[in-house]
Amino acid sequence: MNCPSCGRESSPGAKFCENCGTPLPSVQSFQAPDPQYAQAPPQANGAQPQYGPPPQQESQPYGQQPYGQQPYGQQPYGQPMYPIVQMKNAGIAAVLAFLIAGLGHIYLGLITKGIVFMILMVVLWIVGIFTFGIGFIVYIIFWLWQIYDAYNKANQYNAALQQTGRAPW
Repeated sequence: MNCPSCGRESSPGAKFCENCGTPLPSVQSFQAPDPQYAQAPPQANGAQPQYGPPPQQESQPYGQQPYGQQPYGQQPYGQPMYPIVQMKNAGIAAVLAFLIAGLGHIYLGLITKGIVFMILMVVLWIVGIFTFGIGFIVYIIFWLWQIYDAYNKANQYNAALQQTGRAPW
């Protein structure tokens, strides 16, 4: 039997290597070392084998990954990942539009339309003052319409979200 540490032949039945003192495996549990990692044969002049660092693999240029490995933090290819989009509550959109004209549209993501409605409501209110109340009729009609529009846009948003999985606007 050969010593797994130094490779020298030991006498049969020995429990320790006579050369280096390493415990020898029993005959039942002995397995031949993997040839890739086998120890070098002893030198002819009796010197111990020389050990060195493992051979270096072919180096990759800085910033490049070996083939088949994903860079840190990069998602593997596959189905595109979309952020999870929540459905909008039509009741909340209508209540926000009731409280402040245009706010229901801003809640739905129609920010430009919501801001335009806010400005338009201020202009209609000012026109209502200068026309001695006649402009308030247009103000009230527009205010009711924008509540209705916010409610309908929320329903359209939810329908498109259910069909495509993405926000429509």
